Amino acid sequence: MGSSNPTRDTHMDVLYRQTYNTFGQITTAGLTQDNRVGNDQKKNNTQLNANTNKGILAGSVVAVVGEGLIGPCLADTTNADMAVGVAINDALGNPYTSSSAVASERVVYAHGTGTVFSTDVYEVVEADGTGALTYAAGQSVYPSQNGLLTNSVGVAGSEVTGKTVVGIILKAPSPTDAFMTVQMRI
Repeated sequence: MGSSNPTRDTHMDVLYRQTYNTFGQITTAGLTQDNRVGNDQKKNNTQLNANTNKGILAGSVVAVVGEGLIGPCLADTTNADMAVGVAINDALGNPYTSSSAVASERVVYAHGTGTVFSTDVYEVVEADGTGALTYAAGQSVYPSQNGLLTNSVGVAGSEVTGKTVVGIILKAPSPTDAFMTVQMRI
């Protein structure tokens, strides 16, 4: 894992799906949050790079954040237990690809037990920015304080309220393959 990994390209593939949804408008933060600037966990995430888009990234956990609003599931706030799925596209899109969230003001997300996806977007260090995370098949993954998948239930030294299980790891990332495969539980 990390910046030297040749297979890293920050996206996700849905392998088996139950449901795609676009209910609820995307929040301003869903389009504008900076995924590289902020807390130490963000700054030290070598899975992301200088070209990482702003806003919700494909593979990020999304949550209900208000009446008819969907945004990043930030596990250091009151929406930690309101996760509804995983975004299948970057909110701002990429050059020469659809920017569906910008055009429609909605984020497309996958949900439903049985949905299986593969992603190389996840946390690589603990919430305080130190201590490398290691993933293994069979572990549960949760939303992090940044809305990314993590197997660490601590948020900046405290427990995540409710610890919403997003999914179970079917295939862990490795030094030669940065993709983690997850079966959803929400």
